[in-house]
Parts: sequence; structure tokens; C-alpha cells
Amino acid sequence: MSSIDELLNAIENQTRREILKRLVEGRRYALQLAKDLRVSQQAIVKHLDVLEKSKIIKKAGMEKSDMGAPRKLYEVNKSFSIVIDVAPGIFEIREYDIDDNCNLKVDGEDFGEILERIERELREIEKRRIELIKMKEKIIQKMEVR
Repeated sequence: MSSIDELLNAIENQTRREILKRLVEGRRYALQLAKDLRVSQQAIVKHLDVLEKSKIIKKAGMEKSDMGAPRKLYEVNKSFSIVIDVAPGIFEIREYDIDDNCNLKVDGEDFGEILERIERELREIEKRRIELIKMKEKIIQKMEVR
């Protein structure tokens, strides 16, 4: 199975996506996730296993518990983006690894403003990307007519 197939298989399940939403906010343990998602701890552990095998998450150590044995903590292990385009004449799936090699220089800038600027830029890029895909789709359709 290819890397992209493993990733798609791991995130195809709604509960696993909900687990990921919580883990991107910070480390969690299985019981915490079970309570948050109102799913049995046994089911959460199975979902965590799938996410861990796909290397999307990893064990992040142990947390002491006043109520019993130490709890395994989990955290996000892999940063990635998946792009899927489906249109007449177009079927493309691409995976992009998002590495940590970012030269962010923000001396004296407001982080909130920086994030807003980044979000605006990403929305503009996405709009332009959709325009280009529509153009590509029309060209492919015209080529097929000939």
C-alpha cells in the first residue's frame, strides 16, 4: 500500500478525524479522547492504533494518574497536506509533506495579524487553484471533442 493510501485509509473514518482534531491542539490520552468524543475507550484505542501505524500520530510519553496506572499520551507525528482533484477528465491525488524548515521572522509583529494574513493568502491561492482546475477541465473537454 502506498503512503497516500495509508493516509487516506487512516483518515477516512470520522472518529479518527475527530481524534486528530483534538491531537493537533495538544497531547491527549485515550480516556480523555473517549470522554470528549463519547466513544468507548476500547474503540478509541483501536482508532489510535490505526493512526499510529500510519505514522500520523505517535506515543508522546506517559502521564501520571491519581486514579491508577500512568496513561499513554499521544501527539501528532506527521504534518502533511492531501489534495484531491476530481472533474471530467481529471483525477489526481497528491500528498505534500509539511516539514518544519520554516524561516519565520516575526520580531515585533502580532501573531494574530500574521495568522490572519496567512489565512487570507491561502484562501486566495485556493481560489486561483480552483480557477486553474476549471480551465484545465474545459481544455480537456475541448480536446476530447476533436
